[in-house]
Amino acid sequence: MQRLQELRGRAEALPGARLALEALTSERALGGGLLAGGVAFRVFLWLVPFGLVLALVFSGWSEYDPEGLESAARELGVGAAAAQAAAEALQGGGQSLVVVGLVGLVALSWFTLGALRAFVLAYALAWHLDLPRIRRPLHAIVVFNGLFLLAMLTSVAEAWLREQIGVAALLGIILTFASTTAIALCAMWLLPHRATHPRELLPGAVLFAGGNQVVQVAVLFYFAPELGERQETYGAFGAAAVMLIWLYVLSRLATGAAFLNATLWQHHHPDTQSS
Repeated sequence: MQRLQELRGRAEALPGARLALEALTSERALGGGLLAGGVAFRVFLWLVPFGLVLALVFSGWSEYDPEGLESAARELGVGAAAAQAAAEALQGGGQSLVVVGLVGLVALSWFTLGALRAFVLAYALAWHLDLPRIRRPLHAIVVFNGLFLLAMLTSVAEAWLREQIGVAALLGIILTFASTTAIALCAMWLLPHRATHPRELLPGAVLFAGGNQVVQVAVLFYFAPELGERQETYGAFGAAAVMLIWLYVLSRLATGAAFLNATLWQHHHPDTQSS
């Protein structure tokens, strides 16, 4: 125990370590793991109709990415993997595309609101705010899906640059980091917070973007191969389990970013009382 306390004391002596530990403590006290799990599950429910609608809009998805779920996940992320899975399911059935499209749009709207409520709850708890209502649901649905599509299009553009002009690996990492930071910062500004300027939310956006870079490495060496292997072995249930783990890691980064920003903000505004 004494040795552990000594190590903690040395860690707290590092620049910014005390604030990081304070953010972790606050997250643990409010059940950060459970919050991230709830967010991940709601996002997973949203991802199913999102992939379905995306597969219907881009009906040639399987021709674009013929190598299947593993390749889609590796190149373009979890949204592309969901679209690939939906495209394969549509090819295997005789459903009317019009009916499937209408059901997909209704389900997408419903589960988008569910995912949004999960994010709003997590961020309101992190910032010690009363839980706000989503007053413009249609606008919120469009913005939520638009930001996710923007992230996917950014991945497409970066993949195109690598193929067409041979972008160096370092430049590709920088572009990915910068675009992810910008999108995360925009999303965090729209979620509950006490900040008065976007730069006060930048540390959390940087944390998410940096963590996302690590997750991308994990996608290449673990998640994408596992998606392909589990789908062949266990079918849809195996792929769903891998996607849930993937989403939980991303959700933990997103909620952790909120607690980090809230802790830093409180440090710079010590006289402000939490509600």
